Amino acid sequence: MTAELYDDGTYKNAPTYEQSSLLQQTWLIKEIIKPELPNLMDHVEKCLTQLSSSEKFRMPLTNGNNVSINTTGVASQSTSIKGTITRQAGFIVDFQAIIKLPNFNRGKPIVLKMDSDRTFSLVQINTIIDNLSKVLHLFDELQQLSELHNLKIQNIHNFHDKIGKILELLTQSITLLQNPPREIVFPHNNNSFLKDNFSESHEACESAHHLVSIELVLFKNEVCLDIRNMAKVVKKPWSEIDSNSGLSFADKVRDRLKQDRTVRIADILKDEGLQVEQTSVINNLISSLSVTERITLPQASDLMARCVTFDGRVVTESEKVSITTSDPTLISVSAKMNGLENKISNHFVNIQNLI
Repeated sequence: MTAELYDDGTYKNAPTYEQSSLLQQTWLIKEIIKPELPNLMDHVEKCLTQLSSSEKFRMPLTNGNNVSINTTGVASQSTSIKGTITRQAGFIVDFQAIIKLPNFNRGKPIVLKMDSDRTFSLVQINTIIDNLSKVLHLFDELQQLSELHNLKIQNIHNFHDKIGKILELLTQSITLLQNPPREIVFPHNNNSFLKDNFSESHEACESAHHLVSIELVLFKNEVCLDIRNMAKVVKKPWSEIDSNSGLSFADKVRDRLKQDRTVRIADILKDEGLQVEQTSVINNLISSLSVTERITLPQASDLMARCVTFDGRVVTESEKVSITTSDPTLISVSAKMNGLENKISNHFVNIQNLI
């Protein structure tokens, strides 16, 4: 479109605001974004290649500078773990370790060897692979739109929406490498890694009074392993779980406290038929040995704070050791995705400002 200048300095056939906006948007897409698309797609493809590689990455598992904590909050020097973990693409294909927990089975070593015919899906990596595959497809569509001879308003909005979707998928993927989703962390994972992949050796992780759980997730671009030794709660009704709701007695009491901040714990316990004893040395001893409903208020408060509903039972954590092992692929992919997110975010904002 051309504009002619009138004698008084105004323009004849001057473009409207909408026309001017369309010209700016078209220029931005064709001159700025389009030339960058091949490079952006190349980075996505490299991320996919790295995450989907059939190469096996074997990583050591040792205490090193990792932290072991018992119920007193003191680091335990006698807790140890030594072994290896192997990742292939989005799966753990091998895990071998000797674990020693001083409060479990009198500190006898636990020998764990993953079944050779099993693989454990790393949900975070596999979700990222799916996300990046979608991102690559969306980039193809952006390239097709950018090659249209005349971009119309609807094309611009479509382009903007697809960039927004790419940004959303990248942000979600970066978050997945930093923090695992709730359903795969303790206590919501129901010890799936241990139960599903160690058919012969997982029985060594349970005794009459204790239970060992293993949580394996990605956290801050690293493979993280949390090993917990948990004491089984036997005192009724704290040990009971409602078959309909899946909630323990402690869960229900906590829910009532959330619903009514003015109600006292002692009143709730009495409503539930518990006999709340006065605090004394004798009563503490009697109530701690009893498996009936007798309990002191401090003991009830302690159980309230520590009881966890896990894999169909009620437990309290007695000690925990956390191991992190560096995975170069995850670090590299994270850096690439952060660079992509920054670039796409700039393009998204620039187009949005012109719409």
